[in-house]
Amino acid sequence: MAVCVIVAPVAFDLLGSRCVRHILTCFFGNVVTMARKNREKNTDTTPTLADGFTTVVGDVEFRLRVDNQRVTVFLDGLESSALNLVDASELEFEYMQYMTCVLNAFYPVPAPISALHLGACACALPRAWHALRPGSTQTAVDLNAPMLDLVRSLFDLPKSPALRLRHQDACESLAGVKPGKFNVIVRDVFAQGVTPAPLRSPGFYEQAANALEAGGILLVNCGHGDGVDAREEVRYALEKFPQVRVIAEGKTLAGGRRGNVVLAARFPFASEDATQTAAYWDEVSRGLRRLAFPARFLDEADTKRWAK
Repeated sequence: MAVCVIVAPVAFDLLGSRCVRHILTCFFGNVVTMARKNREKNTDTTPTLADGFTTVVGDVEFRLRVDNQRVTVFLDGLESSALNLVDASELEFEYMQYMTCVLNAFYPVPAPISALHLGACACALPRAWHALRPGSTQTAVDLNAPMLDLVRSLFDLPKSPALRLRHQDACESLAGVKPGKFNVIVRDVFAQGVTPAPLRSPGFYEQAANALEAGGILLVNCGHGDGVDAREEVRYALEKFPQVRVIAEGKTLAGGRRGNVVLAARFPFASEDATQTAAYWDEVSRGLRRLAFPARFLDEADTKRWAK
């Protein structure tokens, strides 16, 4: 709407200049306000399940790739976790599928378990096990406290005590565990693609053995290749556990490419005999063969030969 104002000539300059200053002040004030709001919007780091969402947690870049109901978490550019937002029991990473096959052979679904996860990221594995085994109690430990807060806010993780998220060094957490407390211990800890040395030591395997109950299972995600040799860890495990097996892709075991090697170590149940032990591991092998991408399973003799 246009407004025409007629004033006496002698008053025009004074009145006009005041009006112009007022209009300019309002205009530029609005421009500054809009620019500030746009800047705040563009730098908003409110957690959101949006493709490309990126933030820094601790000293690590955390980025999401969202593809319909599937979310992949990248830490410093490396694929570190994957979740199905609709089906919590689905595990995309193959090494987690291997671990689940081992667990299911000794503790059939839906039996609840007590589990300690050293290394949390997005908690894909404890989330899946909770969906498959209601009543389980699990603890996920990670040194990155901001990341634990972030994944708790982003994903539908089980609440405590079903899943406790603990900010603590993995070695310190394991050292403080009471003897025989857990059915399962999972080690899945990496920093820039390498597991810290204290978690690859004979002392780690001794502490893990102490923290497991009779029949308990240690499941270890080992990197192998490009200067990292998982066979050393297998030798440490063989010194502390009566039963040790190895699962991985054939090319990884042959040294043809870097990949994940799952080390499974355990003590027998109190009433377990050799026949029952063989039956348990046979069930592990059958479970692995049912996967979409079957892995190679090394029995006791093959595991010892590979570790030399």
